[in-house]
Amino acid sequence: MGSLSWGLVVRRLLERQQAAELATRHVRAVAETVGVSERTVWRWLEKAKTTGQLEAPVRQGYAVSDEVRALLGVVGGNVAELRRRLAAGIRFRRRRHCTG
Repeated sequence: MGSLSWGLVVRRLLERQQAAELATRHVRAVAETVGVSERTVWRWLEKAKTTGQLEAPVRQGYAVSDEVRALLGVVGGNVAELRRRLAAGIRFRRRRHCTG
């Protein structure tokens, strides 16, 4: 979110909403400033009201391991097939190249 604090933005918008002063133009201005859709800002407000969470959620990233990268090669780059096989717990066997 850059230099703006997600919590601060949500807190200010909630204050306006509680004072019956929140207008779509406020949400639109926040959305444009932080580079998200208006709908996203409305979701932030709803989540803050229902859960009390005023800080940005922490996203858990995914790092592709060497094993997964190799397995992707086994399925010919087909990410959907890779996902299906990983979800099913199917282990791959690497193809051995014949040299003879």
